[in-house]
Amino acid sequence: MRTSSVAKSATLVAASLSLANAASSVTTTTLTANSASVTPFVGSDITTTWPSTIFSDLYTSVDNETYGGFEESRPLIHATPPKGWMNDPNGLWYDASEELYHMYYQYSPNETYWSLPIVWGHKTSKNLTVWDDAGIAMAPTDNTTGFYSGSVVVDYNNTSGFFNSTTDPRQRAVAIFTYNTPEAEVQCVAYSLDGGYTFIQYESNPVLSNNSTQFRDPKVIWHEESQKWIMTIAKTQEYKVSIYSSSDLKDWTLESEVEKVGVLGYQYECPGLARISLPNVTLASGSSNMTVPYPSTYSNGTATPTDAWVMFISVNPGAPNGGSFVQYFIGDFNGTTFTPFTEQTQTLDDGEDYYALQTFFNSADNSTLGVAWASNWKYAQSVDTYPWKSSMSLVRKFTLDYFQANPESKILSLKSEPCVDYDVFDLNAGTLYTLNNATDDFMHAKITTNSSQGLLEFNMTWSVNASAYDNSEAADLSLYLRGNQFDDEYLWLGYIANAGAFYLDRGNTGSPFTATCPLFNTRTAVNVQPCEYVSDEITTYKVRGIVDRNIIELYFNDGAQVSTNTFFFMDGDYIETCELKVNKMGVFSIDEFSFRQLALKK
Repeated sequence: MRTSSVAKSATLVAASLSLANAASSVTTTTLTANSASVTPFVGSDITTTWPSTIFSDLYTSVDNETYGGFEESRPLIHATPPKGWMNDPNGLWYDASEELYHMYYQYSPNETYWSLPIVWGHKTSKNLTVWDDAGIAMAPTDNTTGFYSGSVVVDYNNTSGFFNSTTDPRQRAVAIFTYNTPEAEVQCVAYSLDGGYTFIQYESNPVLSNNSTQFRDPKVIWHEESQKWIMTIAKTQEYKVSIYSSSDLKDWTLESEVEKVGVLGYQYECPGLARISLPNVTLASGSSNMTVPYPSTYSNGTATPTDAWVMFISVNPGAPNGGSFVQYFIGDFNGTTFTPFTEQTQTLDDGEDYYALQTFFNSADNSTLGVAWASNWKYAQSVDTYPWKSSMSLVRKFTLDYFQANPESKILSLKSEPCVDYDVFDLNAGTLYTLNNATDDFMHAKITTNSSQGLLEFNMTWSVNASAYDNSEAADLSLYLRGNQFDDEYLWLGYIANAGAFYLDRGNTGSPFTATCPLFNTRTAVNVQPCEYVSDEITTYKVRGIVDRNIIELYFNDGAQVSTNTFFFMDGDYIETCELKVNKMGVFSIDEFSFRQLALKK
């Protein structure tokens, strides 16, 4: 994927938070520790030029070599490029023979901003948590072109005819991707005979074209019922997702199109279609001639589907908060047509830094896994990290369940669970701090970890008593996550009961980029609904936070909502201290709170 330049003004909506300061006289709670080889493209010689990204000329990147490198700020469990620029995740698949996950990505190895040539960088992981660099998987021979976003499938049954018996069926990786030329964006295929480390270009490429310069990002899945390969691909500036089918990955037939749905923004990108499990959900009961997603189980006239289909569409620019975001739609897919259950548009992540989601073709336990680019096109090229730029989100497991949208309504939504393998951590290297059942005597608690490496996790369940406050003053529960080198560098996050919103302020840093980039929103908020209505007055909420040096992922109410945001402290200033404060007595109770430092095994 690559976003073309447009002459379009950007409307920036900056969220402002007016909060009451924590009480000047506070009770301090002391916490106790619970120890705890590149293959050339085959075809005509081509050249192309490509305009700069949207907004890239509005802000000039900090000279990171002047300020020193930012290698110590590199995330530990979020995939990053060894050097240069990273954006969209591509070609996600699982090699069952090696028990190894593969992640490819849009990669500009020679610059820390988007720049041709764009190649497919490559990462591998045994655990979905720590990613090893595997070099470059494929690249064009013309340095003025790029291999843009696409996907990888495992052609177990050799429908393509690319393989023979010498290649393990579990390693028959075929990449389907966009190749950019001056005249058009065309779709090509390539296959691997070595388990996904190098690819051979199909001699009859391209396999799909439509004389458009805005036709990209193919995502291919296998549809068991029709016994066909299904491709979703974006006609980006027509606001269309085209659905194609094929029996051999070479010849493609247009089946249908999804057009002008949801938030349009400037253009659609990176569409995808995934079948996702639907536990404990009944869509119909006791009715005749009902239509429910396939497959379903039936008992006593009740239809209980075991899964549904979700279509993902990325939009850039034009996100509700500006820049880029991912929306999704839940419905049914019959092998040719996607039919949404409702006209509802849903946001996959409410933060500033989550774009171009792609799901894995397969997984070890058949669950639906996905990963996104953890940045935003409106400022991604300007952030002050060096010699690398950008990272991926954590891999997430997706399921469907009902979400309490308000006291009277539930809606079917995606739930996200971070895939974190705790076996990679030395859990004895840090300390687990807990605070439970803290009520009126709790006004201020401070936790300091030892020897932080910038990788932390916290969990908090809190309750709010609506009868204990009025709207004359904001009732605020705050967390301050402070650096270990500079006390005035911190993340400020928390919950304002009056607004029903959880906020994050990422602007309190010494980073030149944070201070000067006008497109970097330093404050963001998520309206969070209770996970439990205890009574008419008492409601309960949950949040799980994972902090990895310069990125924080917040999972609310067991993943019913998520907010992913990058932040930029000075290099090597790792979060070490957590302070909890409340400003009004009797409003908040901390039912459960835990905070711990994580360290990778050496």
